[in-house]
Amino acid sequence: MFFISALPDIFDGYGHNMRMPEQAADNPDLAKILSVILSAGDHDSLGLAQAPDDGARLCRAWLLQGQEDHPDHPEAVRLLSRKGDEPVISFLKHAGSEIASIGSVGEHAWDCFCPTASQAYSAPEEMAAEIRRRRKLTSLQPALQPLTNPATELLFTTNALISPPLTVGSPHIPEKFRAEAERFATLPQKFWYDHPVPLDAAPSENEILYGLARLDEALAEECRLGTLPDSARMDLTMSISVTHEGMEDLACDYVRDLIARHLNLRHLRVFLFDETRCQRMIGALCPGNEAAKAVFGVNGAYGRHYSFLKAVLLIWQMAVNPQVRFTFKIDLDQVFDQTTLHTNTGRSALQLLCNPHWGGEAIDYLGRHVDLGMLAGGLVNEADSHLGLFVPDVVPPDTAALFATFGSRRLFCPQWPQAVSTEAEILQRDGGYQRIHVTGGTTGICDTALRHWQPFTPSFINRAEDQAYAVSAFSTESYLGHLHAPGLIMRHDKQAFAARAIAHAESGKAIGDVERLMLFSRYAELHDAGFDSLQNQLWPFTASFLYRNAPVLAGLIFAFDGAAKGGNYVSDGAVRLSRCLDFCQAGMKDRLATEQSGWQAIYAALDKGLHPPAGLTAILSDAMLESP
Repeated sequence: MFFISALPDIFDGYGHNMRMPEQAADNPDLAKILSVILSAGDHDSLGLAQAPDDGARLCRAWLLQGQEDHPDHPEAVRLLSRKGDEPVISFLKHAGSEIASIGSVGEHAWDCFCPTASQAYSAPEEMAAEIRRRRKLTSLQPALQPLTNPATELLFTTNALISPPLTVGSPHIPEKFRAEAERFATLPQKFWYDHPVPLDAAPSENEILYGLARLDEALAEECRLGTLPDSARMDLTMSISVTHEGMEDLACDYVRDLIARHLNLRHLRVFLFDETRCQRMIGALCPGNEAAKAVFGVNGAYGRHYSFLKAVLLIWQMAVNPQVRFTFKIDLDQVFDQTTLHTNTGRSALQLLCNPHWGGEAIDYLGRHVDLGMLAGGLVNEADSHLGLFVPDVVPPDTAALFATFGSRRLFCPQWPQAVSTEAEILQRDGGYQRIHVTGGTTGICDTALRHWQPFTPSFINRAEDQAYAVSAFSTESYLGHLHAPGLIMRHDKQAFAARAIAHAESGKAIGDVERLMLFSRYAELHDAGFDSLQNQLWPFTASFLYRNAPVLAGLIFAFDGAAKGGNYVSDGAVRLSRCLDFCQAGMKDRLATEQSGWQAIYAALDKGLHPPAGLTAILSDAMLESP
């Protein structure tokens, strides 16, 4: 149950109680926005002398254009003039070039920049009820061929993200890989992930070991229950993505060595797929097709390996196991807690996956046909798991503390609709619902959905790749959706062992969220269904990242957070965000057409009934780890 005070109370001292002299500001449009966001106590937060570094100082100077009454305003204007070619200022100028189009912000910044936050904060129970109304399905039809024999019909997938060591000289770097690992630690990073496994991870903080061991234990319990035969060995395909281009062979050898030294897996056959092996595979499937080659792989943005880990089901069906028809993705920091599942639902993990409506169809609240070819579960945080299974892993932010702190969440706060959606949608205990808000590590798809809809996440999507996957198969008449699997909840253990990697990746992840805003907004503008239809479909959480003036909002978020943080958030972020903005404005339309063409070629090559092309079976065999 949510307990919320009225929205205006939390804004006391902000914006409407502090009007700036807009007519005198150097940037009157920025001044209008800041007059709603800033409080009388924010002068020190914008002080140039107090900035933690030069990057933060430039962000403050840009904001001070709209603060003529601030004592540092004249110096800020001079600083912007001297540093106008710096990446930070270049991005902020570019992003803010259309700031006049924002118009009136209104009484509260959320009303303009994040309406779903205002709705969730002021009326969470009403939002929750509307979510349930929209997700309720009618005319449910079960699958013609449901999942009934997981041992032969289900393929598990997961992804491993590998980075160079965080500490050069660490004793946890395997000696055979030390020289090469430490060489990569000195090279510039190309790809960013939430919490990649560093090559100096101790066994106790290595999520690859953790996740595989726990999955093997969960399958042992399925054997005890009779869901699997005692001798079962289920296939699991693992993508291996790297933060530094050229590190593929090292990462793959490291994972092989890691598993061989530390694990004795009894119920899993593990197959490793790095970028090199993926390119060999696509060369066999679609020889000479450059579009297919560009989209098929595991390096780069999250969207690339996410699409691979879905489409690999058809490859498995063609060349490894013709009986396999379903695939389910887990993250390696997630665990099937079989005891808790059985206590709360009366069923095991695989019994919950054998949902008779996965692969069926239904009608949504607007009368549209929904293909339920995808399946979605949920998460509970390890720290909360003692409270039960149905405990939200995302909770409402402390809004009073949020507004007392200088930062971007004063204008953009998707955590609020995310929290309401998590409780109302992901933790729905009844059947007969679909899911729009999904978590990528607990999602599955069946072969018929892959063949009919040919879904993919664009390879430039680096956050919420799971949401973007469904967007590719959405139309205003019918679409591919996720069946909600009540009770299929995995325990999320990342804070229990990966704190060092999470902290190291914090700034990169935060910049990824700003990229997400620009990328999703532009993707929606180019979508055949139209921006408004897509925003309505994705309401409330993912809809927060669809904004008509996304570059302006992205610039404001970056300036506010950069003014406080400085460091890599600003130095790396300015370059990444400039590149992202240029791509959105000049490159995305053509890229989408190319990627659509590439995936059409891939799905055509994987057409049911075709024999595997020469060499594919050998490539897959070589990917398998040796059994103990």
